[in-house]
Amino acid sequence: DWSSGVCSSDLLRSAVKSTVNWTSGIFGILCCVVFTLLMLHTVAYLPPFGAADNAPENETSRRYIEQGLEEVGATNLVTNIILVYRGFDTYGESCVLFLGATAVIMLLAADSKITSQEDLRELERSDMLDNEQRNQILGHITTVLMPIILLYGLYILCNGHLSPGGGFAGGSILGGALILCENAFSVGRVRSFFSHRVYHIIKVGALILYAVLICYTIYVGANGLENIVPLGKPGSILSAGIILPINIAVGLEVACTMYAFYTYFGRGDL
Repeated sequence: DWSSGVCSSDLLRSAVKSTVNWTSGIFGILCCVVFTLLMLHTVAYLPPFGAADNAPENETSRRYIEQGLEEVGATNLVTNIILVYRGFDTYGESCVLFLGATAVIMLLAADSKITSQEDLRELERSDMLDNEQRNQILGHITTVLMPIILLYGLYILCNGHLSPGGGFAGGSILGGALILCENAFSVGRVRSFFSHRVYHIIKVGALILYAVLICYTIYVGANGLENIVPLGKPGSILSAGIILPINIAVGLEVACTMYAFYTYFGRGDL
């Protein structure tokens, strides 16, 4: 009859779900085992530490140190390595930041499609309560410190090719400034100049800019072509070719990711 058919259908769905979960777990374990074996196989072919026939010196690091300034143009040799010689690795790290923020937005974003109306009303009440109980002392101090923090973050961001700093450090300071602004004033104040649209334009645009610049560098270097981007005078702010725009792109990516993590974990929205 109809009731027995419904029970049979429920049992079938339950059995299929259990089988899928069991199969997924086995498949995940097999992937981990295969990956571990591949890594161990690779490590087995590495030269043993301290062996007599090992290379007496690392030619790669010597090339970075001796010709880094001439080839890349940055007086900060660490920046030469991170953003140019091994720039593809750093681009991968930027992609990880982008994907991490995207995953957080997909899972925690609060809107009418995936969030109940009661939760949305609770979020609005929480915002109103925060605005009413805003700390005036923190607001006045932030008004004085915010320009200094932003200026310092931009300084660190734009001087990574000349001194310690660069995109990751400068972007962290800028992201922290956005978080401080939200705590001192309100999310509405931040949203007035850093809306959803601005966030997505900066985040996607920065990653695309980095991809174009690093692909151009790899293509030119791999084919022995002349780089049309001038290196400039070493030690000046407009020097080191593509490193300055790459640092700006990385800094914007880091700042957007930091603020997205903070606000989506806290309230589910920018």
